[in-house]
Amino acid sequence: MPQTVVAGIDGSEESKRALRWAAEYVTKVGGLVHAITVWHQPVQFGYRLPTPDSELERRARELLDKTTDAVRAEFPKVDIRPRLVRGHVVDELVGLSPQADMMVLGNKGHGAFTGMMVGSVALKLVHHARCPVLVVR
Repeated sequence: MPQTVVAGIDGSEESKRALRWAAEYVTKVGGLVHAITVWHQPVQFGYRLPTPDSELERRARELLDKTTDAVRAEFPKVDIRPRLVRGHVVDELVGLSPQADMMVLGNKGHGAFTGMMVGSVALKLVHHARCPVLVVR
């Protein structure tokens, strides 16, 4: 049965490895990969930062496109569908999880502390997603 795999993409090398893993997996079992990047306007000390939403969205789109283009070049027969979502990453990915057969994430993203084994997003999704979650090192 074809699989629907959601891969969380944040532009990190770890997320690129996760997307590669997902592409290789659906090559073997059939299906498609939804490459999801979630962006939001960060708040610091109760105030929105001065970067316009349009600029944050553009940067997120560039990260998503760069990552998906690189993996598509390696796996040209895999149906990789990039999608940009505005919101909070854990909430949005948990919300997508009931529609997925599997979720694949890198073990840490851009916000990781040095030496941290599993990123906070991956850890939260392992506990809250409603589908199997694979964390790629």
